[in-house]
Amino acid sequence: MQTFKQFLIPIIVGLVVGFGAMTADKMRGREWVVSPEQIAQAKAEGKMGYESAPGTVTVLPIRSERADSLPFIWTFYGIAAAAASFVVIRRKEKAKAKQA
Repeated sequence: MQTFKQFLIPIIVGLVVGFGAMTADKMRGREWVVSPEQIAQAKAEGKMGYESAPGTVTVLPIRSERADSLPFIWTFYGIAAAAASFVVIRRKEKAKAKQA
């Protein structure tokens, strides 16, 4: 049972942190410089496209330069959190065994 808990909890923590980072980035729109929603909203207002800077109108969505690396960043966060929780749980188990 101890081994099961020692491996299951870090896996769950890693998944929660990884998916949490993904959700946070998607909610902030870090994948896009100019999102399709921004362009659709501007066109609904009767404009030609989204005005990203004064005098600059964007009519097509523009992906962020970091968009392709985001899944690797989310995975790294998840692995780091899982490793940290694994170390903490292992230390606690050793401390309990030492006291008993």
